[in-house]
Amino acid sequence: MGQKGGEPPGPRFKRFAIGILVAVAVLLTCGSWRIEVGRRGFVVGRPAPRTYVALRPMTYIDEESTAALRDIAASRVVGVYARDGLIVVDEKATERLRDEIRQTISPIERRIFPGDVLVSDGEVITPADADLLTKQGYLSPDFPWRRLLLTALVVALWGYWQFHFTAAEGSKLALKEESYLLALVIVGWALQFFAGGLKYEATPFGSLPVAGWSFLTLPAGMAYHLVTSAGVMGLLIVMSLESLELMVALLVLAVIGFLGYTLLRWKTDTRFKLWKGLFASGLVGVLMWSLAAWSLQRQIMLQEVLLLVAFGAAFSALAVLLLPVWEELFGILSPIRLMDLSSPAHPLLRRLEVEAPGTYHHSLIVGALAEGAANKLGLNGLLVRVGAYYHDIGKLRRPHFFVENQLQGSNVHDDFSPTLSALSIIAHVREGLEVAREYHLPSRICDFITEHQGTGCLTYFHQKAQSIGEDLPKEQFCYPGPLPSSKETALVMLADSTEAAVRALDISGKEVAHLEEVVSQVVESKVREGQLKRVDFTLRELEIVKEAFVAVLRSMYHTRQVKAIEEEKPLLALASPERAI
Repeated sequence: MGQKGGEPPGPRFKRFAIGILVAVAVLLTCGSWRIEVGRRGFVVGRPAPRTYVALRPMTYIDEESTAALRDIAASRVVGVYARDGLIVVDEKATERLRDEIRQTISPIERRIFPGDVLVSDGEVITPADADLLTKQGYLSPDFPWRRLLLTALVVALWGYWQFHFTAAEGSKLALKEESYLLALVIVGWALQFFAGGLKYEATPFGSLPVAGWSFLTLPAGMAYHLVTSAGVMGLLIVMSLESLELMVALLVLAVIGFLGYTLLRWKTDTRFKLWKGLFASGLVGVLMWSLAAWSLQRQIMLQEVLLLVAFGAAFSALAVLLLPVWEELFGILSPIRLMDLSSPAHPLLRRLEVEAPGTYHHSLIVGALAEGAANKLGLNGLLVRVGAYYHDIGKLRRPHFFVENQLQGSNVHDDFSPTLSALSIIAHVREGLEVAREYHLPSRICDFITEHQGTGCLTYFHQKAQSIGEDLPKEQFCYPGPLPSSKETALVMLADSTEAAVRALDISGKEVAHLEEVVSQVVESKVREGQLKRVDFTLRELEIVKEAFVAVLRSMYHTRQVKAIEEEKPLLALASPERAI
């Protein structure tokens, strides 16, 4: 992702996306507040709708009891008498003495533990009770306007920073890709809201599906940034800012992000591996939650732990179930879909094998060449191999028009004019796109179809036209393009031409020492023709490509060096006649 073109989003889309994020954040904040008021709300001066118990250990000053004890001690001072002719009570001195006695009484500290009853059901809630409940994380029914405004401001700034980060990373995302990122963020926040609505402590586990989708379909750095930063924003939206659960949730989210980065970016090519990696991340997240709760001296119930494990398993399964939806809606490519596309059992590959066996075999060799070079360059070898498998599917419309599918001695172009032959061959690119749409191939795979020929020309037919007196421009015998715009599609172009050049030589039964020369000529011709000018290959990378091509070709066209076997002679024949007598 981020390597292909498409129309990039403009400032209007960015403003629209930030507005959508702010609107969603405000709605989720209001919704979470309503849920929390119902779960933890209270009203001062009214009977408690439920029994409130302590959620965490805490030491606090009992202001009411302290004030009552100080008043009792001060009341023992009846008065201070002054003698000024008459014995009278000095009110000011009396009050000063009472205040001094009050200050000698130390505040009364009380210690509460998780599970202790703070306010019983039906008991009228006093201001002191309300203060204690607030410190424990219970909510007042007053609408949190300040929190709402803070959320809107923070989300807007984060959205702007997100676009700036993407641009700073050098990722030129198309409109559809930016829309995919926007959808990931919104769905991630919604899942956190849903998880928190079911169980408050399960809020961070709503990030598990987003972690799975991101690390499978985005560059690793971008995925980690999205999972952690968007996850933190979701926690701030859904959870109370004053609650200790928020701190614990942040720890769990950090674990999910780190383990997702570690477990999912390599070889997650099956749905079970995706589920297993996410579930393992969730299990470690539950362990982190348990350790944090234990450190906070909170009572840990086995039922709570098992419920969080169940949340982890369920959200991991949800990631697997919804991955095809993302792939279909936004045309994204995950390793799992690439493995499905590379399977010989895929309907389109089966059709290519039956209807155009020469093209099928050619595509397999091109895939091996291009994948070997991609792996050497640190590119996505699986993507390149799949792109090579499908780059020539347009030949299914007229397989016998292409030499690899023709029987020996039979060539339909002998009866065609050079112009008609060139048009029919050049059309396989356009017809390949039509076939790709029929089979709903991802747009990234379609790029290999449109770009693997670049603007190369069919020189043979142009020369044939000139030989029969047709003075036609060379451009009429050239592919319309576009040129390769990524290293992956450029590798398929080079591998395609290399395989054709080697096949044109009668390699079988000969030494392959001149393969390096053939490969070098193909690569240099593409560079000289300007076919690679949109791709930033370095000279060193082109040398690596050549070496990789030669290595794969040697393994395909090697000749077996067999030592001649002399005929074994009988033992008696080896002995001298004299000794044999």
